[in-house]
Amino acid sequence: MKKVGEDESKPTLDFDPLKEHTRNFFVQTLKQEPERKLLASDPRLTSLSYIMLSGLDKDLIADSMVLEPDCHVDASLPVVVFLLKPDPKLTRVVVDLVKREDDSVKFMAFYCPRCTIVCKSVLEEAEVLKRVRVYELPYELIPLEKDLLTLDDERSVGDLMLGRSFNALTMVKCSIQRLQALFGRIPVKAAKGTWSCSILNALKKKELETEEAQGSEIDGLILLDRTTDLVTPLLTPMTYEGIIDEFYPIQAGVLRIKEKAINPEAKDPERTRTLPLFNKDDIMFEETRNLHFDVAKNIFPKKYEEVKTLCSSKDKFRTLEEMTDYIKRLRSIKLHKLQALFNTNFNLVVHLHGLASEQTVKQLLELEVNTISACELHDEVMSILEKEIPIIKDQRRILRILCLLSLTLGGLSKDKYNLLGKEVVARFGSEEIMRLINLNKAGLLKKKSQEFSFLNIFGGSSEWQWWKIKEKFNLIPVQANIETPKDIDYTYSNYAPLSIRLVQSFLESSWADPDSNFGCLLVNLVPGEKLVLASSEALRRRAGGKSVVLVYFVGGVTYAEVSCLRFLSKQTGVEFIVATTQFINGNRMVDAFKDSIDS
Repeated sequence: MKKVGEDESKPTLDFDPLKEHTRNFFVQTLKQEPERKLLASDPRLTSLSYIMLSGLDKDLIADSMVLEPDCHVDASLPVVVFLLKPDPKLTRVVVDLVKREDDSVKFMAFYCPRCTIVCKSVLEEAEVLKRVRVYELPYELIPLEKDLLTLDDERSVGDLMLGRSFNALTMVKCSIQRLQALFGRIPVKAAKGTWSCSILNALKKKELETEEAQGSEIDGLILLDRTTDLVTPLLTPMTYEGIIDEFYPIQAGVLRIKEKAINPEAKDPERTRTLPLFNKDDIMFEETRNLHFDVAKNIFPKKYEEVKTLCSSKDKFRTLEEMTDYIKRLRSIKLHKLQALFNTNFNLVVHLHGLASEQTVKQLLELEVNTISACELHDEVMSILEKEIPIIKDQRRILRILCLLSLTLGGLSKDKYNLLGKEVVARFGSEEIMRLINLNKAGLLKKKSQEFSFLNIFGGSSEWQWWKIKEKFNLIPVQANIETPKDIDYTYSNYAPLSIRLVQSFLESSWADPDSNFGCLLVNLVPGEKLVLASSEALRRRAGGKSVVLVYFVGGVTYAEVSCLRFLSKQTGVEFIVATTQFINGNRMVDAFKDSIDS
């Protein structure tokens, strides 16, 4: 582990041009109105609003707020700017805000990435379109970190699995084309899953119509459907960053949390704090985020002692080089901020440890482990779950276990399916009926006689052979080593994500070599089509330095899966860049199916 104050490695690729195109249009449009403005942002556009506001003159945006039902705008500012997704419900919130203000207040609405006919109709029917100037703010991949990009489309997994909309596929294709325009045509491409294959086929067709550009800064592209691995997002992650997201969902690198969780002595413990997690000054978080939570929580005291040692070492120089190195490191860690960041992380870890140690949480984690590990324990898991339904407060945790049981068993028996479904509705209300219907339609929660509907619609194998996949891909090794891990299974409870095993298998065999341990016969066990346009051998032949591989998750990625790829970057000669349509965890997964089927 590197010492405090050591320089971070520079990013291989410069993603700033992805930000600047969208930001320049936003800024130039704002300048058309010289008055000071209030920015009201859709909470789902946290990362985009952060990019838009970064370094912006206060004369353009004087204040900002979250756009949500029952919010109020500051009437002292003459212009209100809305930044929102094409959501009819949120558009009605805009309508209410506009109608409350007199004609002296001007309004601008930026829809991201476009304003739909439905949203425009809402504005027209409410007779406010004349007062609101509507703009479209098309954005592509949003760079959150040097190795992490997102489309920030929180509906993608639900829309795709229920067949409500396939706009996400178009956005993925366009974003890849934009990356290739910036960094050159990617020579090695592969896709696993029907959605990913359709994207890759569209790219292939387009590229046949144009001349091939020479050279690329990105050596390989691996597209993965979320449906190739539905088990991983339903499980509880064990990394520090994953545990944070499990209890307090991270929105585009920003954590919103009660003051009492990070400051036990706070005067206003119920006040909500906004913490940017991807903070270059936060050495503590940067060095622990990808570690197992139990390891991370023991590191903070050691790191704090290291900082104290660094500060006291100023009188121990022997050479000019030692003094120069000390000054360099001291400047880099910004000591005036380090104390506060350390206290925040330490208090957060203590708080999370308390939540994770609750008996109900520990029992649910044990049920998860037993469900994916041994088929002979399934009856016991269902029996315990049936007893615990009246006690568990969050229905999403119950639904996650039910979906895991369905996926690993190939469906629940008709009696158990009906019984447990009725128990959920009786305990949490009739609104859960629609969610159960949607989970069934998506193939996450089904009866044994049913097949995976989303796979039947789009082709590919409809047979999910969990126990064979688990064994052949070595998803549950003998024992995870969380202190000095040798494999990616430390990121969950002794479980290696199937999605990342698929990445490993492509690098080893291109999903084509029948003699390889990870060859084509093995990959074909995983539901969904596959398409390989060039062998991974080209990645291994790269002369000097690491190969750069973009792994694109269509339908969402978990923070623990990102940690897996960062771990593999250190173990292999490959630098991974992660792109995704959205960030996902177990609760977000089942929440994606709350809406009505036609919404």
